[in-house]
Amino acid sequence: MPTREEVIEALEAARKKLLTEDAKKEFKGWNRTIQYYFTDSDEYWHFKVEDGIPGELINTEAEDAEIQFKMKEDTLIGLIDGSINGMRAFTMGKIKVKASLKDISKLQKLV
Repeated sequence: MPTREEVIEALEAARKKLLTEDAKKEFKGWNRTIQYYFTDSDEYWHFKVEDGIPGELINTEAEDAEIQFKMKEDTLIGLIDGSINGMRAFTMGKIKVKASLKDISKLQKLV
């Protein structure tokens, strides 16, 4: 099981993908809350995106997250370091996603 620091680093890396110049253009005007729930540690993390810019990472459950990911901590780390393919992990049930189809399509541009 990854350390807490490794999980936070992976979450920060995912959040920072929204800060690239291409992402800033693509996500301009986009306002969502993105939440991660880790089944192995029973922890919630989330951040709000306002006008395409991600806010700070918060270690609580969000009330109305429009985008929700559910997975194990090592799955997130594998997604970030490239050792796990996101689509394959999704089809194998390692990741569960609750979001609109439009939001899922938009987020795929970050991968």
